[in-house]
Amino acid sequence: MIKTGLVFNEEEHRYYLDGEELPSVSKVKEDLSDFSMVDREVLNRAARFGTAVHKMCEYYLAETLDFGSLDEPLLGCLLAFEKWIAEVRPFTRITAGVLIDIKSREFDRVADPVQLAAYYELWKENRVELGTAPIIERPLASIRYRYAGTPDIIIPPTNGAEDFTDHRVLYLGRDGQYKYSQAYDRQAWPVFGHLLGEYRRSLITKQMIQSWRNR
Repeated sequence: MIKTGLVFNEEEHRYYLDGEELPSVSKVKEDLSDFSMVDREVLNRAARFGTAVHKMCEYYLAETLDFGSLDEPLLGCLLAFEKWIAEVRPFTRITAGVLIDIKSREFDRVADPVQLAAYYELWKENRVELGTAPIIERPLASIRYRYAGTPDIIIPPTNGAEDFTDHRVLYLGRDGQYKYSQAYDRQAWPVFGHLLGEYRRSLITKQMIQSWRNR
């Protein structure tokens, strides 16, 4: 069932289910990406731009986008998004189901399949209540595995299928071009499960160390 007690603090990117903090998909998969050699301010700028791209797409699909508020780099990404919609026609032509993660950087074959596999499991656990309408930027939680995340776009199957393996990364370039990469890997979910277990074990270890220090 959809978790009515789920609260998403967007500013801090934290999820709470009935007061319990759940790890996010992004947090669990952090170790798959190494940004240790990248300047912190560069990372922060990239994160802010990525957030702006996501919000732009969300508002565009909701028909509430203020086009006049977009700066030039975002205009290029918007052009790419509109081009993708016109050419792929995901909301009218895809009936077998597709999971899409929007990126302001190109496809990462290490981290992205794991992220989408985790989002897919969130959809599977909540699919009955979610129905067959497209799902845009909706926070979801897993009771079974105790984690949460916000998939960008899920278009559930309308052809009677219960499962689908069309997991995509949509890269929107500032030059107005897009890349639509297949990101499904059947080994990605086991990798996420292992990372989730390691994340929980690390929390327990930190709590033990803190308790030992405060004894």
